[in-house]
Amino acid sequence: MYTQIKKKKKKLKNEVFFDIGLGILRPILAFCVIISHCYNPQYAFGKWKFFHGRTENLSFHVPIFFIMAFYFSHKTFVSSNSKKKSERIQRLIIPYALWPIIFYFLNNNLLKKYRIVSNIIPFGLLKSQLLFGVGLGIMGILWFQWNLIIITILYFLIIKIFGKNTNIFLIFIGITSFIFQYNGKNKLAFSKYKGDKKYNFGKLLEMIPYSVFGFLVASSEIMKFLKKYKIKVILSCIYVIYFILNYNIFVKINGHGYHGMERFFLSISIFIAFIMFPSEKIKNKIIIKVIKLITNYTAAIFYLHVAISKYIGPYIILIQKRTMKGCIILYLICYFIGFMGSLIFGKTKLRHLFQ
Repeated sequence: MYTQIKKKKKKLKNEVFFDIGLGILRPILAFCVIISHCYNPQYAFGKWKFFHGRTENLSFHVPIFFIMAFYFSHKTFVSSNSKKKSERIQRLIIPYALWPIIFYFLNNNLLKKYRIVSNIIPFGLLKSQLLFGVGLGIMGILWFQWNLIIITILYFLIIKIFGKNTNIFLIFIGITSFIFQYNGKNKLAFSKYKGDKKYNFGKLLEMIPYSVFGFLVASSEIMKFLKKYKIKVILSCIYVIYFILNYNIFVKINGHGYHGMERFFLSISIFIAFIMFPSEKIKNKIIIKVIKLITNYTAAIFYLHVAISKYIGPYIILIQKRTMKGCIILYLICYFIGFMGSLIFGKTKLRHLFQ
């Protein structure tokens, strides 16, 4: 997930600068992911309890990550450079394939040998994980990566086939995906599958509107226009978020986790609010470096938090009891792994395991 965009400084010179607003949003979303999997909502109280419950376990985090993935990758999608597209696929496949394999051998050999775990992971579960993005419970989060890979390949094909009409077609499939969510056919189509597969396959259609929004925003000048009215746009987004959280303005439907227009408008409102941050006004390189350091390695946090929680949870009581402090500790441990991994593998493709 990228947080860099290009800005024209002069007519012939491009300067890459760090999008601070979306950079700050990334670790917030990563922490929300940890809370959704490793926090006991019984500890919630007051306004936090309302916000946690009303957003259905902070379910806006994954949709916004999906928006950001297609927002920052737009230039790669429309580029005629096949090498860039190949690198994009590699960036997605490397963590998707390697983390399950690493934990499969780690669990069945080292951790088993020293009796940290008692169970052996069957090879069939690893095979299912690699084929469908589900199988290993500790790597269940990679359903997101599976969806991202499938939809990315779909976009490459759509752009190849439809060319200049790509945006129109994407709007069409985005609306169609909502139609199939609301008429119940998306949920019904995958109900025959057992376990997590039905949710993984069903989420594919639910993720499409977020990808379409991210792609279309990047392909238009709408954000440049909105940034002329930053304060007004941010206040409008906050007002929309308040309205969505406090009033049932959308029809409730059943789905596979990220269905419906309520999550969609909540997610895009948060995304737009953060992208309005005046990144271009911060010129101090030291400040930018510090912010980058703090906001990096969210990929490692995303990929590893469930596995780390399982293996070290029994030894850290706050994590075991699923408290907020435990979630913070878990975040810091995953961040440290991401930092060290990037330090060691920073010049190789293995850096994609952590960044």
